[in-house]
Amino acid sequence: MSQEEIQDFPSMMTAGRLGLEQAAQVYGRELSPEEYWWFGVGLAACTLAELGETTYAVGRIQQLLDRAGHKGVKGDWLQRFVEELAQLDAEGLLWPMYQRDPAGNIVQTGAVVQPQFDARAGYFVALAHVGVALAVLREDQEMLGRLTGAIDEMVQSALLPDHEELVTAALQAGDAGETEEA
Repeated sequence: MSQEEIQDFPSMMTAGRLGLEQAAQVYGRELSPEEYWWFGVGLAACTLAELGETTYAVGRIQQLLDRAGHKGVKGDWLQRFVEELAQLDAEGLLWPMYQRDPAGNIVQTGAVVQPQFDARAGYFVALAHVGVALAVLREDQEMLGRLTGAIDEMVQSALLPDHEELVTAALQAGDAGETEEA
């Protein structure tokens, strides 16, 4: 991540947070917890695409999210979204709700999005996924394990202050490490 990208990261995420908070108003309907999860995954995908300088994917992902906001996750939506994530090598964003089976198909894991999952939870799941990407780049297995556990808990149980602190610490550690290398 370049110094310029590090400096842009907070504004990208602020815009994403605001988008999540305003999604129900923008689409004129109440969104389900699962839809907020999809929007959080989409925010993570767009952020990683921006940071990875694959901005062409950002527009396509945003179009798919807009379609989901208006019509819900129907028809070939999931397949198209998975294809976009595959091109970004970011299918892990679908976990813990989906994973690849031995035949290579994306299948539901049986996990259920907790009923209180909302815009804030979607935002922190997105941040946590960015933290996972940073942990992978830094080869920090301990942080990777802690973040994946937190993502699972945020999605299936509840977003807790401890999760927020962990995610913030993971991102700050990533920024500090990247700044030193730049």
